[in-house]
Amino acid sequence: MTALALKSRLPRTWSPFFARHGTFTPAQLAAIPPLLDGQNVMLCAPTASGKTEAALAPFIERHLPPARTTQQLTLLYLLPTRALIADIANRLAAPLERLRVSLAVKTHDLDDFDPRRPADLLLTTPESLDALLATKARSLMHVRGVVLDELHVLDGDARGDQLRAVLARLRQVVTFAAQQGDDAAGHIQYVALSATLADPATVAARYFPNPQVVITPGGRDRRIELLPMAPDSAAALLEHLATFQGSDWRKALVFCNTRAEVEAYAMAVRGAHTPFGYAVYVHYSNLERRRRQEIEQQFAQAGAAICFASSTLELGIDIGSIDVAILIGAPGSAAAFTQRIGRAGRRQRTIHATCFFRTPLEEMLLRALMDAAGPTLTSAPFRPSVAVQQIFSLLLQSPTGALRLQPLIDLFSGLLAAADLEALLGRLHELRYLTTARAGEWRAGERLKRLVDQQASDHAPLSLYSNIQNRPATLKIRDQNSQQVVATVDPLWLDRAVLTLEGRALDVTWFDGEALWVTHGSAQGEQAKLPFLSARQLLSFDLAQALPRVLGLAPEGAPLVETPTGWLLFHWLGDVYGQALLDLLRPQIAVSAASQPGLALLLSDAPRNLPAISSEQTIRYLHEHVRQYEGLLALGAYNYLLPYALRQRAVVEQFDVARFVEATQRLKLLRADTTVSEELLRLT
Repeated sequence: MTALALKSRLPRTWSPFFARHGTFTPAQLAAIPPLLDGQNVMLCAPTASGKTEAALAPFIERHLPPARTTQQLTLLYLLPTRALIADIANRLAAPLERLRVSLAVKTHDLDDFDPRRPADLLLTTPESLDALLATKARSLMHVRGVVLDELHVLDGDARGDQLRAVLARLRQVVTFAAQQGDDAAGHIQYVALSATLADPATVAARYFPNPQVVITPGGRDRRIELLPMAPDSAAALLEHLATFQGSDWRKALVFCNTRAEVEAYAMAVRGAHTPFGYAVYVHYSNLERRRRQEIEQQFAQAGAAICFASSTLELGIDIGSIDVAILIGAPGSAAAFTQRIGRAGRRQRTIHATCFFRTPLEEMLLRALMDAAGPTLTSAPFRPSVAVQQIFSLLLQSPTGALRLQPLIDLFSGLLAAADLEALLGRLHELRYLTTARAGEWRAGERLKRLVDQQASDHAPLSLYSNIQNRPATLKIRDQNSQQVVATVDPLWLDRAVLTLEGRALDVTWFDGEALWVTHGSAQGEQAKLPFLSARQLLSFDLAQALPRVLGLAPEGAPLVETPTGWLLFHWLGDVYGQALLDLLRPQIAVSAASQPGLALLLSDAPRNLPAISSEQTIRYLHEHVRQYEGLLALGAYNYLLPYALRQRAVVEQFDVARFVEATQRLKLLRADTTVSEELLRLT
């Protein structure tokens, strides 16, 4: 379809959404027509390609006619983070006002949605949608369109599984309303948005039926500089920033892998002479929402500035034009690497990025990420722990306060078997989270009622509407001058040699029983006490498998390197599979852990071949080490409430035994030559 023909199909939304650009992006030209025709769409397109407008414009044209006479929630826009929601809300305010489309936001931080007078469009998270279903389900019965933005962030973990269940519940609400005559349509249209996915059709089908995949190729040229940095100093970073004075670069976004590193490098830059002066900002999740938004606005408006961030700024929050993205250390995945460097020059044809490495392993990981082919599709078995959370939420949604087995079987069809749900209900009854009033009917037990009462507390052990593991008990930090809470930290923060916030040293003035009151202290001599290098992130199987290519080795090659204490066998399996391989080999050969267990094992002798490992062996091993792997595999906050047999199965499914066994069987042992041996020894 030509741009002119498409413009004619958007009589209301062309002007507010597209006129200022004068035309459509390739993603918009490809995705809008099938959406206008009523199809469900999975849109994969590069960053800054106008995906939000591609989704909302046709939805508004189809589902929000100007002559509508009733006020009802019609469109849901789901995002993975509250920060993204606040950003999208600001961006949409002006065009939606022109269209006379009302907008509301519902998150843990901000909730201006009024179910009695619902807005046309609601921006929310999967967790807040879950809460809305549990408490005000009737407000959702007229929903016609659902947008799933940044789907790749949610897919493949417990939040994605929760989204699958929540969307199924939403369909039930809309269908029931139509059957009762409360709504005429009973049908929902979907569009999912993502930058990159390995198999978009498979991923989308987990969330809604009959997706039409739209992929617009693109991407920008990359100019990436790889530089060394001492692990105990920020000198190399300061030298690099000094070069900005001779270039057109004015703004930099620096990504670190931990909050401690963010603080250390920000403090180093604050205390040095740089092109940014006092415009040095810090952004991570522990800072209060109000303060994060202030930082985003100040950084966006500054002419020259630098911001140090954790993963909070990976996604598309509007922080203005960034000249260069700087990465200190390697992120844990190719997707995170692409997101981080992609923040630079979002409206330009070229990405400028600088990647600093402090160890040989960081250098190799960064080289592997720079050459990564793209995401790989992994299996996505449903986590049964999510069903526990959903049962609690459904009990709150039920008008009678009761649940029966058959509706649960219908809801989790294709995800969990009836026998699994029966076992789960029995376990929750045994633990006193559920009780039975009549045969086949389940109600909230004393422990669930207590959990409901605890939800108003910051120290609730579980969130009724979330599968994210709650952080440990938190401590509020209150500024002595403004008397406002500026951050919330865990108690381990107090164990640091120097207390800092936003790259500034702090002095504690007093503790009022709930919050530490602080003032800015003197930073003189304190910087040297800050650790610049934190423990590395968990090394994934996919990233570990990419490392041999950096050395010019075949992926299945398992080099043997002789050392004074034995032979290092490099298996490239990552931390989780590396631990399993070590434990499974111990009964059969003399083997011990290497300094980098995600990369190598230490053998007393050089074997010709490794003992074969079967699926049956691996499953038995996992059954015996359930607690060890539950945390490593991110099975969800409610996993410990499952029947033990289901906990065992969840570990086995998420571990992906078939992939592990295949990877171990592919290993081909070979003695590394001198050059390769020297390179490999640098990694350990």
